[in-house]
Amino acid sequence: MFSRTNLGRLLTAFPAGVFQKEVKDSQADRYAKRCTSRDLLVTLLLGHLQQASSLRSLTAMSQVIDEHQYHLNARSVPRSTLSDALNKRSVSPFRKAAEHMLKCVAGQQRRQLGRMVSLIDSTSITLRGPGFDEWTLGNKTRITQGLKVHTGFDLAQQAPTYINITPVNVNDMTDALRMPIEPNMTYVFDKGYCDYGWWHELHIAGAYFVTRLKNNANVQLSHVHSHPLSGTSVSADEIVQFGRRQNAFQGAPVRRITVKVDGWKHPLILITNDMSSPPEDLADLYKQRWQIELFFKWIKQHLKLKRFFSFSENAVRLQIYSAVITYLLLHFFHTRSGHWESMFDLTCRLSCVWFDRPLTRRNQALERKSIEKLKAAQGILQL
Repeated sequence: MFSRTNLGRLLTAFPAGVFQKEVKDSQADRYAKRCTSRDLLVTLLLGHLQQASSLRSLTAMSQVIDEHQYHLNARSVPRSTLSDALNKRSVSPFRKAAEHMLKCVAGQQRRQLGRMVSLIDSTSITLRGPGFDEWTLGNKTRITQGLKVHTGFDLAQQAPTYINITPVNVNDMTDALRMPIEPNMTYVFDKGYCDYGWWHELHIAGAYFVTRLKNNANVQLSHVHSHPLSGTSVSADEIVQFGRRQNAFQGAPVRRITVKVDGWKHPLILITNDMSSPPEDLADLYKQRWQIELFFKWIKQHLKLKRFFSFSENAVRLQIYSAVITYLLLHFFHTRSGHWESMFDLTCRLSCVWFDRPLTRRNQALERKSIEKLKAAQGILQL
């Protein structure tokens, strides 16, 4: 009886049709003889899952693929061929597949019963030194150089719904203006996304926002909100309007919430267009913004986003998109398998058995019989 390996089960959630269609449309495999885009994808996924330390170790790991070539629809790749593929193979199929999977997460986000919350932030991937300087020096900032990954993160599913890769000098607000807006979504972001015109776009689109108010913001108090505040960390809940400097919001009232934070000299001042939710819930939503930072930390620590197999921009983008695909595949695998443990614990447990076949009921019965025979034989030997 045929049984998929754990890696094969992981790949069942991969949109192979979308990937292969884009390979055909972009002619990514036009000159490929030994390494197709599918071969490159499975090799990079294995590198992320097994934490390959170099191109040589990645090539050695990929030799195992040949034993499961038929079921994985992929084969191992020689080191020189893999190096050429990283530098020359089109990124478009990887990006299209990642975007399709992100839409699947976003679709599940819209179907969930609770409040839809999207955390917005970005993280920089530092690319500095020989090989990187040739194409990153022109876009470097005062702090770093390399690429920036702009992300929208679903709080309930703990998975991204939006990813865009830009040069590191692209402002967070520039990318946010291009991000699609979902009605009834609550967007949570920090002061780096301060644009009153964009806030108004969110408002008229039927979305909500929760963010921090800048100290120099010109606001005028309208009245105090009637929600009770006793026994909470919220010290003020007020209805305000922006002044003339922020006339892009066109005089619409907003809500200013002042929150006391232990250990902070000054209180946390939040601004939102959500006029009905309890202030404690809105303050807690902003505290949950830390979850997207934990996501950035996870993918950098447990996937290959600190050391790269090649130094060209094409190779780096391929490795980043393959890391996003790997995270989403692990997320789908973790959700569908119903494991109670964290995704990190599940990944650690499966790290050495990706090419093993999970036990079916028939195989479990056969294994149980063989164990009983072995115990019986061991009992005879003891006599």
